[in-house]
Amino acid sequence: MPSVDRTEESEGARPEGAGATPPSAGAQRAGGADGAAASPEEEASSAQPPQPMPVDASALKALAHPLRLRMYDLLADGGPATASQLAEQVGESSGTTSYHLRVLARHGFIEDDPERGDRRDRWWRTRPGGYNLHGSSLLDDPANAPALEVVTDRAWRSSAAQLRTWYSGASRWETRWLDATANATLRLEATPQELATLRDEVWEVLERHRARLGDRDAPDQSRRVVVQFHAFPLGEPPEPEEGRDDP
Repeated sequence: MPSVDRTEESEGARPEGAGATPPSAGAQRAGGADGAAASPEEEASSAQPPQPMPVDASALKALAHPLRLRMYDLLADGGPATASQLAEQVGESSGTTSYHLRVLARHGFIEDDPERGDRRDRWWRTRPGGYNLHGSSLLDDPANAPALEVVTDRAWRSSAAQLRTWYSGASRWETRWLDATANATLRLEATPQELATLRDEVWEVLERHRARLGDRDAPDQSRRVVVQFHAFPLGEPPEPEEGRDDP
């Protein structure tokens, strides 16, 4: 079962920890020869974007519910919303959506949006940094397989739906947006280690841009965009080598 990374930046949200200086870095600067304060550029470079939340078996089972997965996607794609707003989109009562939102929040997938609403009008957003499902680790317990299949099935269907929506309506977008998009497929011969290296290097690039674009007030001309990345072997899996236990 593949791993799944859902990395999100909530619309209008400042990622947790962004703009703050790690204690070690701050101590080093404060103890410098001239005692000068760090520049804004130095502080920005030291800020770490929030990382994906590792999902354990309990959180996996909570997430593996069709309505919760759909509401998570709506929050991730459309930004913060209330239970009533989500109820209109999914065709359920606000009481039902409110219950499932609280379950998602209890397991760390979503959180209150402190910049919107109040106790009577509660707004929710995805957790900055998103989540990570490490498929091979979760499958150490075969009882996790059904829930993991539900979540990964939703993940690829959601990715496919986003692509379908984009291509069906791309002609309505301005040229500057069309010229900024990409659709690339690369086929190579690679070992598991080489594929993992490629994945990690691409992920470093994505993380760098997430740190730069996530910690700011979005410009007026910006739009919600998605960057999808998939890397996997083609064809049938090889026969396991006798006496070999892959890490």
